[in-house]
Amino acid sequence: MKRIGLTGGIGSGKSTLAGMLAELGVPVLDLDALGRELHKDADCRAALLAAFGHDILDSSGAVDRGALGRLCFADAEKTATLNRIMHPRIWQEEQVWLAAQQGAYVLIEASVLIESGGAARMDAIVVVLADLDTRRQRVVQSRGMEEHRFDAIVARQCDDAARWQAADFIVENNNGLDVLQQAAAGLHQQLLSLSAQ
Repeated sequence: MKRIGLTGGIGSGKSTLAGMLAELGVPVLDLDALGRELHKDADCRAALLAAFGHDILDSSGAVDRGALGRLCFADAEKTATLNRIMHPRIWQEEQVWLAAQQGAYVLIEASVLIESGGAARMDAIVVVLADLDTRRQRVVQSRGMEEHRFDAIVARQCDDAARWQAADFIVENNNGLDVLQQAAAGLHQQLLSLSAQ
């Protein structure tokens, strides 16, 4: 069973593409969502509190992802600390998930797959690309994220040149959902062919 990594910058549409492939029966693991779930784990929460203090908690005592993100995305050292806490735990859960899957290939989606070194664990990498202005519009206007936060996240993610270099497959996503759906269908066939080799 091939492990296919899926990545792309914020607002590129990688999660939309992942959803389209899931509809085609592909098992999909979203490492970003997995990380959010791990914030609820007592051991992980304790490690985050030790590193960043109680300011990252909301009024109920849960980890406030927004507060944690604002703290870390503006500071490379804090981002590195967060990654040292989260990535080993995420990789461990990934292994558990993989052992339970069946199929020609699985899709492992992560926004920082390349930056975290996770690409090395994959058999192939799919990168979703979109123009920065398009990504900004999707995230700032459609999702309501503050523009300075979007810029801070972009600055912490690798650039498209690095994504091109790491990619085995490129999906351009500037032209709407119908075009992306066609790209998803074509990509699925390519990945099935790769998995049969």
